[in-house]
Amino acid sequence: MPVQELSPDRGDASGGESPSSRDEVVVAARRAVAAAEAASEAARSHPSTPSAVKERIARSLEESRAVLQYAESTPMRRGRQSFAEFTTLLGEEVQQAAEDSMTEAKHAAERTLRQAKSLIEDHFHIDEAFRMLGPLRQDDNLARDIHDWFNLIALIPVNYWNFRNWSCLVFCSDMVGLRFHSVTELWHGEAFSVFWWITLAYFIADTTWMLALPNCVKSPKVILKHHVATIGYIFIPKLRPEHGWLMGACMIVEVNTWFLIARRALNKRGEKAFNTGVSLLKSIRVMLVSTCFYISWFLIRLVIYPYLLVVIIREYFKEWDKVGTPFNVIAITPIIQCVFLYLNVKWTIDLVRSKMKGRGVRVSLAWIVLEKVSKGL
Repeated sequence: MPVQELSPDRGDASGGESPSSRDEVVVAARRAVAAAEAASEAARSHPSTPSAVKERIARSLEESRAVLQYAESTPMRRGRQSFAEFTTLLGEEVQQAAEDSMTEAKHAAERTLRQAKSLIEDHFHIDEAFRMLGPLRQDDNLARDIHDWFNLIALIPVNYWNFRNWSCLVFCSDMVGLRFHSVTELWHGEAFSVFWWITLAYFIADTTWMLALPNCVKSPKVILKHHVATIGYIFIPKLRPEHGWLMGACMIVEVNTWFLIARRALNKRGEKAFNTGVSLLKSIRVMLVSTCFYISWFLIRLVIYPYLLVVIIREYFKEWDKVGTPFNVIAITPIIQCVFLYLNVKWTIDLVRSKMKGRGVRVSLAWIVLEKVSKGL
């Protein structure tokens, strides 16, 4: 027989919690019993209801009545009921499921507090303490493998035509003679048109690929946003060819991207160079790609990009003087460059910190300060 809902002004004279708090628990229990009874009645009235469903509904009705009996007969203590005590009322199966969910949520919260998803975790084996354990062993993913090889092939002409627009011999002579030309002086832009169209075609093709097969990358939404922003960004030098150097300088980072992808594509099993069972040829290849990756990472992301910010700000003020307003065609470029710099610094801190922890090196106070600064604390 369905239970009747408890009147809201009914009190508890046992000296436990306040009457309203006790009533809320009893009312909720009675509603659960009423719902279970209604479900049981509906299941019995339909001959086609599977017996397994009837058994589960009967079990739910039994547990609901047990909770109601417990709520009506047990004096409540003052203070809040613990999570474990509450889930005990719902049965062992529900309690175990609730505790598993709490554990999973706790781990997720700890990881969120530790730091947001990092580019480093997509390419290195990182444990819960953010220690780098070595190269990331890749699972079987044909879409990702094909996409990696597409990038390795497509980025070659992008990088080639980029360097075709720079006075590379002048730069090398500057390094030998310790003379330095500015980035705008090193850019001649003779092949800029070809470089621009190849770059646009690459980003459109890669964007289309990820829209069709989003599982080819781990963070498709983030990369798609990056590609859309980049496509919009490169239209600035298209409209103003005198700023072609800006696109060429920023696109140099794709050299590092190539080595980043090569580390994964050419070492899917995550083997370490010169370890037991790793051939000499593969060890040399892994070491060569890894060395080029680290050199290009620090040279481009931590040397060239900060220098570019200075040049971009200088060119912005020149454009301001030229057009007579701060709201000009390159006004957005210092902001975008700062975003790039922030990401580069954050990823570098992630990279170095994980490597230091992986080798058991104590993180210095200065490094902790840098990490806090990068997080805006």
